[in-house]
Amino acid sequence: MTEPLLSVRDLSVAFHQGGEVSLAVDKVSFDIMPGEVMALVGESGSGKSVTANSVLKLLPYPAASHPSGQILFDGKDMLKASEPELRHVRGDDITMIFQEPMTSLNPLHSIEQQIAEILELHKGITGQQARARILELLNQVGIREPEKRLKAFPHELSGGQRQRVMIAMALANRPKLLIADEPTTALDVTIQVQVLGLLRELCNRLDMAMLFITHDMGVIAQLADRVSVMYAGRIVETAGVEALFGRPRHHYTRGLMDCMPSRNSGARRLPTIAGQPPAPGTVGAGCVFASRCAAVRETCRTAAPPRAEVSRGHDVLCAFPLDGGEPR
Repeated sequence: MTEPLLSVRDLSVAFHQGGEVSLAVDKVSFDIMPGEVMALVGESGSGKSVTANSVLKLLPYPAASHPSGQILFDGKDMLKASEPELRHVRGDDITMIFQEPMTSLNPLHSIEQQIAEILELHKGITGQQARARILELLNQVGIREPEKRLKAFPHELSGGQRQRVMIAMALANRPKLLIADEPTTALDVTIQVQVLGLLRELCNRLDMAMLFITHDMGVIAQLADRVSVMYAGRIVETAGVEALFGRPRHHYTRGLMDCMPSRNSGARRLPTIAGQPPAPGTVGAGCVFASRCAAVRETCRTAAPPRAEVSRGHDVLCAFPLDGGEPR
C-alpha cells in the first residue's frame, strides 16, 4: 500500500498574545497521497490557511505554537525539523502559491530575475540554462510569447498572467507537493476557470500532489479528489469529492452546499447559514457547530461529538449525521 506523501496528525495551533492563548486549529488530521489533490474548505477564519502555513512552519513563531500534533512529509516530522532542513524543503520539495500575486512578487525585479533566483538558490542553475528553463516554465503555464515577458515587471502583467507566473515559480524545482492558498480568489470567473484547469492538468502531468485551500465549494467540484471541510479549527467531514457532493453527512457541509448558486436558482434569494462562526478560544465542550445547526439537540451543546466513518473513506464529526440514504 502506498504511504501518504503528507500526513497531518492531531495538529493543534495556538496563538499567544498578552498572556491570552487562542486555539485556532484543534487536533486536525488528514493525509495526502502522492499525486492527489486534497482540498480544505470552510468559511473565513476556520483555520484553513493556519493549517497550510503550519506545514512549512510559516507562522509567526514564537507567538504561534503547536500544543499537539505531527506533520510528516516523506516520513519526516516538519515540526521538529531544523531551519536548514526547512529551507531545503521550502521551494524545493514543497512550494506554495498565495492568494494575491502582487504581494508575493517583487515589484522591482523582472519576471526572469525572480524565477532565475529560485533556480540558482535551489538547483545552482544560471545563465542560458536558467533562461531556457524559465521559458519552458512560462510555456508550461500557458503564458503567450514568453520571450517578451521575461523582462516584464509584475505591474505590466494582468492578474491572470501574474498568477500564472506564481505557478511557474512554484513549479520551477519540480516539487512533490504544491500548497495553493485561495490562488483564484482575486481573479474574474473566466480567468479563474482557466487557472483551475491549468493546476489540475499540471498535477496530472507532473504527478504532483496539491493541498488546495478555498471557501468556494464550486471550485472543489472541478478540482479536488478528496475534501476536508473545516469549521472553527476542526475538520468536521472528509470524503472523496463525489461522495461529499452526492451525500454530505455533516449539517455544516450541507449548509455550504445549499448556499451555492446554481443554474436553476433564478432570481430567488439564496439560503444562508444563520449566525456566525465562534471566535477562536470560545468553543465550549459540545459540538463546534451547535450554535448554528438547525438540527441541534441538547446533547450537542454539552458533549463532544464522536468521529465516525459513515462509509469507506468518508468520516464525519457529528453525533447525529445526516441520513446517507438520500442524495443531495
